[in-house]
Amino acid sequence: MYLHLIPVPIHLVLIAVYLVARNRNDLKKTAIIQPVATFVAMVIATLSFFSPQADHSYTIWILVGMGLCFLADIFNIDMTNDKILYAAIGVFVIAYLEYAVTFTRFSGFQSQDWIVGGIFLLIYIFLMRLYWKGLGNFKIPILIYGMVMPFMVTRAISTLFGSSFSLLSAILVTVGCTMLFLGDVEYGLHRFRRPLKFFFGPICYAGGQLLIALSCAYFLL
Repeated sequence: MYLHLIPVPIHLVLIAVYLVARNRNDLKKTAIIQPVATFVAMVIATLSFFSPQADHSYTIWILVGMGLCFLADIFNIDMTNDKILYAAIGVFVIAYLEYAVTFTRFSGFQSQDWIVGGIFLLIYIFLMRLYWKGLGNFKIPILIYGMVMPFMVTRAISTLFGSSFSLLSAILVTVGCTMLFLGDVEYGLHRFRRPLKFFFGPICYAGGQLLIALSCAYFLL
């Protein structure tokens, strides 16, 4: 019943190692740790098949999105390399749209979506203005990616107001997607404003995937 919790300590250790590797710009270690952390999250989601609170269809949808993130992780090692970043952005756009579609498929739309969507539209405009001068050739890709990311978060938040997700599962996907968003905000500042030390970005990315994976085991709680 609790098999999905067994790999969690391993994932937490990987998050710590990943943060150190990113700040040291240790690309060799990052090339291993980043996709491995996402793979462990996939294992956690897969083990939810043994949980009586799991919805197998939802788990499969999450695994598809997480598999795409795993593929993007392989591209997204040297984040200073423009060609690699273009490839990573493209795959992550598809992955995060898949997450958004998954949350919508199982929870639908709620009346509160208008308010949440309006707030995140303002956040999107603010961030694009913040990054704009440093975007260079990335203006169009970041305009698209920057819209997809908050859209995914709004679809996750929407599950809190629906009746399909258990409260725990809705909280896990909401916090998880918000962490992914915050991690990207820090990277955006690092890449398009000025280089800075990663304080929470790697933690937010890997930790966000962990929470989304755990949501599979508690969907019907």
